[in-house]
Amino acid sequence: NNGVSTLSKSLPPYAAQKGYDILDETSLRLIERVHTREELIQIQQKQDIKDQIKEQEQQRIEAEKQRRLDQRIRDKNLIARYPSLEVFTKSRDDDLNYRQGQISDESELLKNNKKRLAELQTKAAELEISGDQVGETLNKQLSNAQKEIDNNKAFIHREYEEKRLITQQYIVDFERLKQLFGVEK
Repeated sequence: NNGVSTLSKSLPPYAAQKGYDILDETSLRLIERVHTREELIQIQQKQDIKDQIKEQEQQRIEAEKQRRLDQRIRDKNLIARYPSLEVFTKSRDDDLNYRQGQISDESELLKNNKKRLAELQTKAAELEISGDQVGETLNKQLSNAQKEIDNNKAFIHREYEEKRLITQQYIVDFERLKQLFGVEK
């Protein structure tokens, strides 16, 4: 208790809780250190941290291996799909033109549906001005025309967004193909 080392062949229970060293009887060299409970907790915590770091490093290595494998597969698929930059460019242009055509067609439908809605609204207004009631059929037609307009707008929005995303992917794919074919930038 007072910092005085004591040599003994027997260990009192109160001293065992504080940790002790086992020495060689003849040479008095340290054979083993028996740690206190607190020391054992600290040692275990340090080991847990080391194990966690080792596990994270292993996961990073495995993720990098998987990333490289995935890249090789994507590269093979890209080259199989586009054997030359000319084929890629034509395919990209055809795809984007098709999508723009879809947008144009839907925009034309939107324009026609707006015109139809305006005609129906005019008809309903004329009925109200003349003192007649707007019938259930006309109300359904108005509602359906508005739904068609909403659907047209949603379709156009989705197509523009998809076209934007696809264009970004085409840019990435084009740069990767240039690398794979060894084309200067």
